[in-house]
Amino acid sequence: MERRKQWSFPIGEDGSWSWRMVDPEGEEKTSDRTFRTLKECTEDAMSNGYVVWQSESERRNAR
Repeated sequence: MERRKQWSFPIGEDGSWSWRMVDPEGEEKTSDRTFRTLKECTEDAMSNGYVVWQSESERRNAR
């Protein structure tokens, strides 16, 4: 069974961004609003549990 949340960041026809998360049990959560930029969207997603993936080399350099 998948244990990770699945995140997606769709872009609307008007160029606005939103986020969508599906947890391992299949429950879905979406952003309450849309965002002008992907940066704003991912910052909001992070406040809702999204974790930005870092490559192994980036993790090593952060230590």
